[in-house]
Amino acid sequence: MIKPSLADLRAFVTVGELQSFAAAARALHLSQPALSRRISHLEDLLGVRLFDRTTRSVELTVLGQRFLGQVRGLVEGLDRSVLSLRDAAELEAGDVTVGCVLSTVHHFLPPVIHDFRKRHPRVLVRIIEEGADEVLESVKRGEADFALNYIGMQDPDVEFTPLLKEPYVLACPAGHPLAKRRSVGWDELAAYPLARVSHASRNRLFIDQALAELPPLPRPICEVRHVSTLIGIVESGLGIAVVPQLTLPRSAASVVGVRLEKPAISRTLGIVRRTGRSLSPAAAAFAEVLARAGRTKVKPMRK
Repeated sequence: MIKPSLADLRAFVTVGELQSFAAAARALHLSQPALSRRISHLEDLLGVRLFDRTTRSVELTVLGQRFLGQVRGLVEGLDRSVLSLRDAAELEAGDVTVGCVLSTVHHFLPPVIHDFRKRHPRVLVRIIEEGADEVLESVKRGEADFALNYIGMQDPDVEFTPLLKEPYVLACPAGHPLAKRRSVGWDELAAYPLARVSHASRNRLFIDQALAELPPLPRPICEVRHVSTLIGIVESGLGIAVVPQLTLPRSAASVVGVRLEKPAISRTLGIVRRTGRSLSPAAAAFAEVLARAGRTKVKPMRK
């Protein structure tokens, strides 16, 4: 079965709405003979007359009126879809969904989003903030376009692009005896109340593995699930804690970070995306801004 072309249908809708071949030809940037050929071709395919033409007027037939009501919405909907896709390709619209580990989202992403929105103010940014495992799964399930995470390097379902190496530091209240130190050894932590993340956090796994050859840390005063909660505990003066450097408040007025040594440990943050999947223009642009921020975000601790 031979089907009408989109060009023929658009010609029909335009003539039907404007009730004029001359006006429709101008709107479609066609000559009148070319437009007439398209209408005639459509009528031949359908086997019906769509317009009654005279030298002075053009009117829809009864079948033409019925057909116009059926196809007008289809043509307009397709035109809207094409324009929407073009806007998304040119970053004049669209959206991007980014996963981010909770321990980094508050202090890493806001400046990135601010920079991105200055460039592309009409693109919606969605953030999925969860633990490391949940963020990884959001990428694998396709819920997030990509993610900022510190796990996924060995997972065949994702590609991991290293972005920055983030050290673990000792978080202290600003007035704490260790706050003015340039560095602290792990064995010195036993003299002070310590808070830490529980085994539900990947950060705990990293720390325990790195310290496997050292004497165990002292029994903590409390355990929490999220690093962000540790910062609040430190800020209140209840204790000190080991945290990734990027979780420290941007202003060091209440909580400061001190370099930990013997050993110094760190985690590698990177962009995680599904293997073999291309990013949308909006997601690719956001990932570029994120990568640029990662190259300058973590500064060395004072020596």
